[in-house]
Amino acid sequence: MSKLVLKGGRLVIPGQGIIEADVAMENGKIVAIGQGLSGDEEISAVGKYVLPGLIDPHIHLGIFGDLAEEMEKETASALIGGITTVGAFMGGPNPYMSYFKDVIDLANAKAAADVFFHLAIMTPEQQSEISTYANELGITSFKMYMSGIPGLIPDVDDGFMLQTLEIVAALGDKAIVCVHAENPHLIRVATEKVKARGSETLADWADTHPNAAEEDAVRRAAYLNDLAGSRMYIVHVSTAESVRALAELKPRYPRLFAETTSPYLSIDKFSPLGLVALMVPPFRDPESVEALWQGLANGLLDTVGTDNVTLTLDLKGAEKGIWGAMPGYPAVGTSLPVMLNYGVNGREFDLIRLVEVMSKNPAEIYGLYPRKGTITPGSDADLVVVDLDLVKTVRHEELGSRADFSLYDGQELRGWPVMTIKGGRVVVKAGQMISKATGQFLKRSL
Repeated sequence: MSKLVLKGGRLVIPGQGIIEADVAMENGKIVAIGQGLSGDEEISAVGKYVLPGLIDPHIHLGIFGDLAEEMEKETASALIGGITTVGAFMGGPNPYMSYFKDVIDLANAKAAADVFFHLAIMTPEQQSEISTYANELGITSFKMYMSGIPGLIPDVDDGFMLQTLEIVAALGDKAIVCVHAENPHLIRVATEKVKARGSETLADWADTHPNAAEEDAVRRAAYLNDLAGSRMYIVHVSTAESVRALAELKPRYPRLFAETTSPYLSIDKFSPLGLVALMVPPFRDPESVEALWQGLANGLLDTVGTDNVTLTLDLKGAEKGIWGAMPGYPAVGTSLPVMLNYGVNGREFDLIRLVEVMSKNPAEIYGLYPRKGTITPGSDADLVVVDLDLVKTVRHEELGSRADFSLYDGQELRGWPVMTIKGGRVVVKAGQMISKATGQFLKRSL
């Protein structure tokens, strides 16, 4: 393979700072960083920022569409948006050893970005196979839903949750449990109140999942995790109350990590999007949006994902009201521009911190660092070149997804990726896929 050198960019490297230098890549790896490097192909990045390939630790594939198609298209959309690695949550009622090797083969055949998996643990049979998933499949992260999705995903009770946490704890410090933290009993009571009053706005939907339901579950999950001695990752934190709870919990529980999402950082429950933006957990009040940004800046929140669920408007069914619309939206292709626009440019959010929460931290939490999450010799040659001043209008047709809408359609965002390098090859330039990218399943070890 030829040697590619990215010349003169401003490299954003957590722990080191922003360094103006060349990056040489060969055989899929970074081989040198320095001044005056030469190669078979040289590309100027002068005046641009160069980030390590970003990681979206939280996407879903194949829920409302064909898994093979989404494995291909949504990972390509990720690359267009500067995300070179995705963590995909997978779930179903059957024991995974009966079929999941085929899913791994599908990822190796179809994925454009690299993929690692988290498996939902919902049944005693799945619980009994956890060590096999880790040792034979190389999947070391698991998920439990304290509150599920009616008709799709069941709740787990605290006893089942504690048992699962103890099993994962016995695997050692590289295994981790991801938790959807909401109290289903508080949600059911609140839902009946909203049904009784009859209105069906996005703000009404938020009232069906009260902020207290998330805070209570975050506190309870942290306590159970401490009892078990496991590592825990709270997914999609959405409320100011949960951020305040994390301020109390994280000093006591150092094995507790927390994520929010780029949509929660940019949209609130009063959005004119209406029920197109219906999600679980829902969009919250503006105070929560600001609290999430603060929690991200001060280390209470460790990562940013998207909770990407690919839907068409027809499948979304917003016209069916809050009791008929499906939760979810495509977001993986817009995550970085949203973070640059609303964060770096809009709130002076530190660019190095952005790379921490969107690359380094998820790599460390999920056992991928320093292969991923940094720019250093020996790391994978996955890089994203960013123009902080570029202003573009979001058009879903340009994002590569099979979805026919975006939450940000028609919005002008400032700050965009202008080039994505995957495995030492330029695969996206100026928002266009210019060569076929080949991703792979990332097997992790205990």
